[in-house]
Amino acid sequence: MPCCRNLPLLFGLLLFTLPVAADWPGFQGPNRDGVVPDADIRTNWSEAGPAVLWTAEVGPGFGGASVVGENVYILDRNDTVGDRLRVYDLATGKEQWSAAYEAPGRISYHGARSTPMISDGYAYTVGPFGHVTCFDLAKQRVAWQQHMDDYGTNPPKWAWSQTPLIYKQSVIIAPMAPDAGLVAVNQKDGKVIWKSDNIGIEGYCSPRLVTLAGQEQIVYFTSTRVSGINPDTGDILWAYDNIPVKRAIPTPAVVDHDKLFITAGYDSGSALIQIVKQGDSFTVKELHRDKLHGGQIHSALPVNGRLFVNLNTNENLRQRGKDAHGIGCFDANGKLLWKSDNNPGIDRGAVLAVGEYLLTLGGEDGMLRLINTKADGYEEIASTKVFPADQKRNMIWAPMAFSDGRLLLRSQNQLKCLDLRPSKAAQ
Repeated sequence: MPCCRNLPLLFGLLLFTLPVAADWPGFQGPNRDGVVPDADIRTNWSEAGPAVLWTAEVGPGFGGASVVGENVYILDRNDTVGDRLRVYDLATGKEQWSAAYEAPGRISYHGARSTPMISDGYAYTVGPFGHVTCFDLAKQRVAWQQHMDDYGTNPPKWAWSQTPLIYKQSVIIAPMAPDAGLVAVNQKDGKVIWKSDNIGIEGYCSPRLVTLAGQEQIVYFTSTRVSGINPDTGDILWAYDNIPVKRAIPTPAVVDHDKLFITAGYDSGSALIQIVKQGDSFTVKELHRDKLHGGQIHSALPVNGRLFVNLNTNENLRQRGKDAHGIGCFDANGKLLWKSDNNPGIDRGAVLAVGEYLLTLGGEDGMLRLINTKADGYEEIASTKVFPADQKRNMIWAPMAFSDGRLLLRSQNQLKCLDLRPSKAAQ
C-alpha cells in the first residue's frame, strides 16, 4: 500500500495520523511487500544476539504487529471472550490501552490472524470469525463494525486471515462472495462504496495495491484465480484462472513493472505471469511454472533482482523429507537458482528483507537468522535464539514488523522487540 514516507509527523499523546519512514502501518509494511530497501542494520551480532528491548505476554495468534509513531498494535484474542486490539509503547513495551468486542468461539489453530491496519487515527482489523472492525484510537473504542457474513459469503476453512487495505477514503476487504469478491467501504462509517464481481473462493492473503503495466490496481489471490481490480470502481481488469492451488495464502510479489510471482503450498508450486495492457484491455501470459517449489504461508520477497521464498509444503515434506524446507532463491524469470534444503527450523516462519539481508524466523525452533542475499548460495551470516523450542509445535508463523532498526516478533505467547540498529549502544 502507498505510504507518505517524508511527510512531517503530526501527533498527540497516543495518536499518530501520518506515516513516516519508520512506520510499519500494517501487514508486511508500507508497501505490503515485506521489503525495507534502504535500511542499515547491525550484522555483527554478539553471541547473545541483538538486544531484546522488551517482551510482552500475549495470547496465541498468527497476526503480526503494526507500528505508527511510538505505538505498537496487535490484534489478540481470548476464545471465551472475543478479539482485542492491544496497544503498546514502542520504547518500553508497556501496554497503553486495549479495546475489545465479543466474538466467543473456538477455531482450529487458535488466535487472531489479522495484522491491524493503521490509518488517520483508526485501526482496521478482520477477526477470525469475520468481524470487520474500525477502532477509534483517540477514543480507544470500536467506532463501527460489520461482518463478512453481511455479503453472503462462507468462512474459509481456517478462519478469516486477511488485513484490510486502505485506499484513499476507503477500506477494502475480501469477502470472496459470489456478488462481492472485494468490497470497498467508507473509512469513517463502513458504508459500502463498491463491490466487485466474483474473484474466486477461499483465499487467505491480504489485498495489495500495486501498479502493473502502468495501471494502478488491487491484486488478490484465491484458490481458483488471481485478479486485478480497479481500486476506484471495483471493476475486474483481468483474471487468471490457470493457477489451481489448494490454499491461496501468500500475497503475489511484483517483479519488474508488469509481472507477478505467485507461490503456494500443498504441492502447488510457483508461477510467474505477465500482465499486458492493450488499449483499455488486459491479457495475462504465464511465463514460467515450477511445480516442485512453493511457499505455503509467506510471500516471495524481491531483493537485488532475485526472489526469496520460504519453501515449505506438507506434501513435499512427506515425499522428500527435510530437503523440502528452507530458503529458495529464484531469478527474475521465476527459475530456481538455489535452495538451502536441510536448513533446520525455518518451517513456516516469517521472512523479511532489510537492506541487502534476509531475516528468517524459525517457525519451530525460534531461531532468528541473518542471510546474505547477494551470495550464490545459502550463506548465513548470524543467528540467535529468540523463542524457546520446547513445545511439540511452536507455530511461530506471524509476519515480522520493522521500525527504525527495531524488529518486532510474535510467538504463540510473546511479543518481542529486538534492537538491530547499527550503533554501539544496540548491543
